[in-house]
Amino acid sequence: MTAARGNLSCSRWCSGVWRTAWAASLGFFFLSALAGENPVRYLRFEEVQETLRLNADSGLPGSEIKGSEAWEAWIRARDGEVRGRIDRGIEDSLSNLILYGTSFTSLPRVESVEFAATESGELRPATIARLHAFALALASGSKNERVLFVRDFLARKGIGKDSEQSYFTENLRRLIAEQAAYQKKLGDAANDRDPSAVYLARGTLFETRGLSVDTSLLPNFALEETLRAMIRKGALTAGSMRRIAVIGPGLDFTDKRDGYDFYPLQTLQPFAVLEAVARLNLGKAEDLEVVCLDLNVAVVAHIQKLADRGRAGQAYTVELPHDPRAEWSREAVSYWKNFGETLGSPRNPLPVPSSLGRVAVRAVAIRPQFAARLGVYNLNIVAETLDFPPGQGFDLLVATNVLVYYNRLEQALAMANIARMLNPGGIFLANNVLPAQHTTDLDYLGRRTTAFTPGGAYGDDVVVYRRR
Repeated sequence: MTAARGNLSCSRWCSGVWRTAWAASLGFFFLSALAGENPVRYLRFEEVQETLRLNADSGLPGSEIKGSEAWEAWIRARDGEVRGRIDRGIEDSLSNLILYGTSFTSLPRVESVEFAATESGELRPATIARLHAFALALASGSKNERVLFVRDFLARKGIGKDSEQSYFTENLRRLIAEQAAYQKKLGDAANDRDPSAVYLARGTLFETRGLSVDTSLLPNFALEETLRAMIRKGALTAGSMRRIAVIGPGLDFTDKRDGYDFYPLQTLQPFAVLEAVARLNLGKAEDLEVVCLDLNVAVVAHIQKLADRGRAGQAYTVELPHDPRAEWSREAVSYWKNFGETLGSPRNPLPVPSSLGRVAVRAVAIRPQFAARLGVYNLNIVAETLDFPPGQGFDLLVATNVLVYYNRLEQALAMANIARMLNPGGIFLANNVLPAQHTTDLDYLGRRTTAFTPGGAYGDDVVVYRRR
């Protein structure tokens, strides 16, 4: 998931199916033997008791719990509530597809969410025209992957053809109003006398928003730059990493900054983190194992499929667009130009729609052996965990644009969970400010800003923790 026009994972469609452990012949996936076919379990009261004590005065739901029975009831209910926000995230992506997509229409794209409606909240003619075009694409029998996805989603929601346009209209209006509310919250924080107010506002900006699947490339540039800086400072050493976890790897459906949809659905972060660790000599590419933790069944299914294809000897091709008008920094452009060089080889990219102008695109075919090394679990990082033998946890765990969707107590619970899944000395990287009232097992090492543009107007902050 990634910061953008808004910011930058469907309810549990088949609740038991996607919780079956992803079994592979790779050594890392001893988990199925260790914990049975379903190693994912809810956090126990004794594992979160200290976090609840630290946050007892927060007034947040759940912070008052003092016993295991109340905890077990609350965490199951909270897990259901969080998963209930996944459909709303899909609705947000659907609206962005209508506003910016080029695969279903040649109409000009809407400039931004703010320009999609008048000040009174009425959709502008250009927005309505694109909405009609999308409705026609749905009715046309189009085999467009995203159109098929939306068609299935509408059928699951019980929304008939006669209700589609009104549904799209109300959904767009909601998204526009929510975006305005987020901007107001950030503006109010900017006017606060407390210099940390903006960081704190950003840290929980989307705590009630739908969980988005969207992802993009540049947050991974910030992660790699942070790891590089840690090496320079002696905080990381060569060969120190083998097992990696990515929370909320995301799916490139319709990016909220650029809205590209001219290529198939894809995931980027699992390969970006694997490549960063290998490129920086923190681990050997052929030995690294990456586990993805996501509560969105569409993301889980996509990663399962690409890993299966990798084991069958099929490469995984990713398309990497870049609009020169975005004025990326020289370093960001270099990252884009070299992405995938460790894990794959160049491919001819798909053609760019004429309506996108001068957008450039690279394509990289990730070699099958790296796709095959991906594992995935349907797991809510706030509520659920995995068990490991001592020393067999993760050496690196990343969560970008994920924890921003939770409140401070939930973030602290996630941090306690992350700490128990990390090996001693393991590193946790996130890109939003996290609560001070968290487990003492995680030591805060600092925060690093990576600019994506020469003037620094667009970039990302990465916070670093080390497991004691």
